[in-house]
Amino acid sequence: MRRLTLKSCGIPTSIWARLFIAVALLEVFAIICIEGYVIKRTVDIYKNGTESQWGFGMQNDSNKMTITQESFIVYDVIFIVAQLFLLMLCWEAVAHKNTIQIIAATLFNVMCLVYSLIQYTTFYIHPSTSAGIFQKDNDMRILLVTTMAVYSLCSVAFAVLTWELYQMFGWKTYKKLGANLALRRAYKWHQILLTLLKLDIFFFISYSVQLATLVLRVSDPETWVQIGVVIPGSVVFLVLSFWALKVENKRMMIAVIVCLGCSPAYFIYKLVRMNVGIDKNDDPYLDTRKYLTFFIVVTLALILVTVYVSVQCYRNFGIGLKEAIADYDTRKAQLKANKAMQSNNLDRDSANDNNNYEYADVHERFLLE
Repeated sequence: MRRLTLKSCGIPTSIWARLFIAVALLEVFAIICIEGYVIKRTVDIYKNGTESQWGFGMQNDSNKMTITQESFIVYDVIFIVAQLFLLMLCWEAVAHKNTIQIIAATLFNVMCLVYSLIQYTTFYIHPSTSAGIFQKDNDMRILLVTTMAVYSLCSVAFAVLTWELYQMFGWKTYKKLGANLALRRAYKWHQILLTLLKLDIFFFISYSVQLATLVLRVSDPETWVQIGVVIPGSVVFLVLSFWALKVENKRMMIAVIVCLGCSPAYFIYKLVRMNVGIDKNDDPYLDTRKYLTFFIVVTLALILVTVYVSVQCYRNFGIGLKEAIADYDTRKAQLKANKAMQSNNLDRDSANDNNNYEYADVHERFLLE
């Protein structure tokens, strides 16, 4: 039975690569534990709170929309999902030696830090009426400060490790495509677009879930359109975007560019609607405005950048990038198969395994060049 190791999972033997994954795992563990306890504190505070004082979970004539404990829990769940998504980004980036995605993972962690700052601001600096119930809870304050501290420390660690990995993995692109500058530039745009599409999926789904669960009413048809059509339709559309990029389908890529180019109008409309002409006595965005504004701004920026990068990728269709990537993948698979056959005839001693790995890596560079 094959022993499960970091190397067998695609993680390089480099100390910097493994430190990068270690930081991601530690952050995931820390944030999930903290947010799990935050959820518990939220439930306890609501259970022991006086509903007649704050009006939580109640609807009345003076304030038709009030926020429930489940609404606050949605924000904590988003933190947890974001950490799992970050771990996926980090693991995949290191396994494929993708410097673009490594940089994106670091920036995504900074966005999580900003989101934690918004949460703390909503609870303690400029609290809304509903968040006022947390004002005197010191445990919750400590938990939110700890969350910001964890994100801050990990962001610094990710930045340092990203610089080291960027220099280390630069050789990977050369091995994959050789010295052809046109192909290397096209491959850079290709990798950027793949990473942007992954971020688009996360931020758009997160925004839609918040909008559907925290703002829209069950009786509102827009709620069911958002849940039943917009969310799954967006996921399918972005998956087709991946396919169009991989097979270099020009018609599909044009459709992607047009649809993405039109979508900013929707987000600008929602941004204006949240802030203009709102009745203070019936404000559905009272407790979610800051969170939704953050997601709308980030999603809007990502879409605009995605449109620009998509145009660059479209212009590079047909120059031989698809064939170069396919050719490299084929040769890499053959080298791995040969290495597996050789390992069956070698002693399983760790020193011999290391020598075999170094030989295969040198042999791969020789063949590809």
